[in-house]
Amino acid sequence: MDREEYLARVDALLEMLIGIYFRLTKLLTLLPVPIGLPRIGDETDPFDVVHALVRARALILDLPLDDKVRSLLHMTLTEWPAVLDLCALCMMEDEQEEYRIDAIWLMIIRLGTLTEMLAPELGLNLDL
Repeated sequence: MDREEYLARVDALLEMLIGIYFRLTKLLTLLPVPIGLPRIGDETDPFDVVHALVRARALILDLPLDDKVRSLLHMTLTEWPAVLDLCALCMMEDEQEEYRIDAIWLMIIRLGTLTEMLAPELGLNLDL
């Protein structure tokens, strides 16, 4: 696979990751004490997003949450920045390592599943 195709695949995966971020943003507003995350746009600094997720990860530990919800949130808030880090690595490295693309894909599928599991626990209907 050439560099251009590799980067196009990373871009497509980033779009999927952003979709999960939008869902996660909504889920965090449904907590007993809502947690806000920055909006993602053209001018958004990825470091601000990561710092907000890390902060949210710490905040959920003190919220009155069911253990299942806390665990699902903790996994999601831990893995999302890790996927972003791996995407950034793919874009910076000169080598096109296909295993990284495969790993990102699997992690995004897992993140999607985690947010799907969280949605009904927090009263969000994803069928809309």
